[in-house]
Amino acid sequence: MKLLKYPLGEHNKTVTALASAGSRLVLADERGHVHVWSQQRLAEAAFDGSKIQQLGVDSTFAVRYGPGQVDRSVVFMVGDERELFLGTEHWVARVGSWLQGSDMRWETVFECGSACTITDVKLERSGGVLFVLTSGPNGVNLFDSRSLRLLGRIALDSEVKPITGIVDPVGQIFTVLASDRSVLVYQYSATGAFKQLQRLAQCVKVDPVRYKISMPPQGDVLPVVNAVKGSGGSSSASILLLDRNDNFQVAATLVAPPANECVALKFSPKVYVKCNAKKGTKSNYNLLATSGSTQNSVVVWNTKRVKPLFGAIQLSQSPIVDMVWSEDGLKLFAISGDNVLYTFAFQPDDLGETLAPGEVELLQRNNKSLPPLADPVIADDSATKVSIKTEGENLWPQQKSDVAKSNGKKSGKKKQPAQVMKKTQGTTMEFSGPSYAVPKDLKIRPKNDAAKGMNGVKKQKKDLDPIDFLDTSLILPLVAFSKVRLATPKVRLSFNYKPAQNQSLTLEVKNGSGNEQKPSIVRLVSKEEEGEKVLFQDLIPKFITICTSGNNFWALCTNDGFLYVYSDTGKRILPPLCLGMSCSFLEACASYLLCLTSIGQLYCWDIEKKKLHFPVNTIFPLLNPSLRYSDDILTRAENITICAVTENGVPLVTLSNGDGYMFDKDLETWLLISDGWWAYGSQYWDMTNTNNLQGSICPGEKRDSLWNSGNGHQLASTVREDKKSIINFVERKTNDELNRKGRIKNLQRFARTILMKEGFENMEEIVTLSHLENRLLVTLRLQENSEFSKTLVIYCIRLSELGYTDRLDDVLSWLYNAGDYEKSMLAGKSRKEHLKDVLIACADQRHVQRITSGYASALGLLDNIL
Repeated sequence: MKLLKYPLGEHNKTVTALASAGSRLVLADERGHVHVWSQQRLAEAAFDGSKIQQLGVDSTFAVRYGPGQVDRSVVFMVGDERELFLGTEHWVARVGSWLQGSDMRWETVFECGSACTITDVKLERSGGVLFVLTSGPNGVNLFDSRSLRLLGRIALDSEVKPITGIVDPVGQIFTVLASDRSVLVYQYSATGAFKQLQRLAQCVKVDPVRYKISMPPQGDVLPVVNAVKGSGGSSSASILLLDRNDNFQVAATLVAPPANECVALKFSPKVYVKCNAKKGTKSNYNLLATSGSTQNSVVVWNTKRVKPLFGAIQLSQSPIVDMVWSEDGLKLFAISGDNVLYTFAFQPDDLGETLAPGEVELLQRNNKSLPPLADPVIADDSATKVSIKTEGENLWPQQKSDVAKSNGKKSGKKKQPAQVMKKTQGTTMEFSGPSYAVPKDLKIRPKNDAAKGMNGVKKQKKDLDPIDFLDTSLILPLVAFSKVRLATPKVRLSFNYKPAQNQSLTLEVKNGSGNEQKPSIVRLVSKEEEGEKVLFQDLIPKFITICTSGNNFWALCTNDGFLYVYSDTGKRILPPLCLGMSCSFLEACASYLLCLTSIGQLYCWDIEKKKLHFPVNTIFPLLNPSLRYSDDILTRAENITICAVTENGVPLVTLSNGDGYMFDKDLETWLLISDGWWAYGSQYWDMTNTNNLQGSICPGEKRDSLWNSGNGHQLASTVREDKKSIINFVERKTNDELNRKGRIKNLQRFARTILMKEGFENMEEIVTLSHLENRLLVTLRLQENSEFSKTLVIYCIRLSELGYTDRLDDVLSWLYNAGDYEKSMLAGKSRKEHLKDVLIACADQRHVQRITSGYASALGLLDNIL
């Protein structure tokens, strides 16, 4: 065996993808160029050092990206000498006749928006099935590699993000390594049918990196990398070889050093045989190569001996990111993070005798046969490509493609319509659930008196005392004693953020390994018509979870609770802010930055003044602690659906029960903006103000007709149709939650039953006035001056129509302000103007003229009329 270490700095930029296609080695760099090398010339240079100077790239071609594609880094590459599949994190294409130079044929297979990320691309050559794994929404897309037709889609749960796919050389099963530490095994067919076979809870260590894993050519074992013995957080990582013919039981274990977690595992495409001349027997075995993430090593294992055949420890200065075998099994190519190509060249006698291809096919047929799957129901053959749109549309379009409608088995349940995932919250970010660990001392409960007998004599204990074991998990004191525990965003491989006010700017985040060896990259890119320009770039040795932007600043948060704030040019406005806990929400508007930590602490900074807008507060009062109390240590509260900040620095929070709140810095408490109760009884609640209304609202319903009746018709219409109104936005979220829980269907039933009961005749008037009064006070706190003026007039007109003269007099007296109404300002206008608008609007109500005439005389309105 010979090893060739060949730096690629003169030929390529940083290599991001590696593939073997026949007798050629294909490399793709970060600038979108594909370089083709001869495997034979690399092997000859390894055996004969004099031929190193003759090494060079055979050919190079540039990737032809689709229109509008911004991501230029090719991270996926599979194929053969006839066709090649290339892919970025948002786009996959097929290149036909890629060795012919100018005769290349480029076809787009799959593309998605910035909210969706492609996590892996795999090709099963025997059946011609291309697998595209995506997150946001999570799923596995099956394509016909010949016709590029979408065969089917395996939908995964929101918390199950696919990380890596493993292809079966036999063409029967496909394995998905998920972010929730599970291993999912599916049976599939070339027609797009699929069925889940196993969900293996091996407690696999999953980091936000792409693993490169393959199966042996006979397909009898399934490799699982970085499996942990038990679930106590042990650091003894191992590689399990699961027997597919024995219900995926552990057939062998390859134990690596604890600190050397596996990143790439590649089986040799050949099956080796060892003959025992004395016994006259033969035994088959495989060779597989693994690379570590910390020791920068390459180890070749013998599956029969379960021991390394050889190990190249500390091979490079940076981790080995990918490996690939040649088709003859005599060459192993590896690429490191510092852009060095390593060639392991073997002689035929070094590895052993190999089986003929016919004998390998016989071993494949000896595997446990699976029952065939029924062909899926095909709706239409017209669709050939799939695209995902995330702005104003569903994440998965309702297209008439031949997506698999069943998994191949008949079910006794009713057929459900095709599920379409809708974008309701404007984000596809995934969250990790909060910790439920509490200190042991808090779990002590008082002794129960029921343990004593009826006569007061204490019963004798017959059970043994429980045994306490050492707990390997660590408890953070800040979380263990916290009243509130919120979910935190999961670490993503990469993501982009575009501010709503300027779509030409994009903040690109690419997470590294979370340490100094491979820091995370943050770039602000300006994409204009003349081209792309990098405004600034920063390197942070931490995982970045969430980011946002204001008028003149950009902010991002790391998973350990550090907050970085930049200007548009990349200058740091503030030193990194240490919050102690990771952020659950990070929002900005104008010059204000809002942060909500995982323990419920609320921060709001004025970045322009470089100071805290109001003292640190908490969201604990919003979660109904008195109603959620129980004997258990921890209880579940309502989910937070929106956490935002206005341009005036007012925090807004909405919950999953439909309630909306704002924080008032003067009162230093939370104020209720929107209540689901008002939707049941208020005549001025707009039930049509919703994002995805599924219930039916009668056009002639009383509460809707009142918007279009009376003197306040025009004002009510303008208030309802104001798209920039904060209160309308919060009430829209309330309608969405009521619609989601099905409570919106009870409105008409509520009006027919409750309102006819004795003592509830005036309930609709009471709820309507309370709704208008709260809307009036909240608009004043939010400094929504125009909406306040219109709501004030509507409220006074309603008081006049209902005959609430005392309350109307109270409002007019408040506006009159003991005679100081000309210079006193209220909501951007003088009190005199407000008072004048109210008096004119209520002038035609005769039963309140006794009250309004006195104020009209004080303002001189009657003198002008006379």
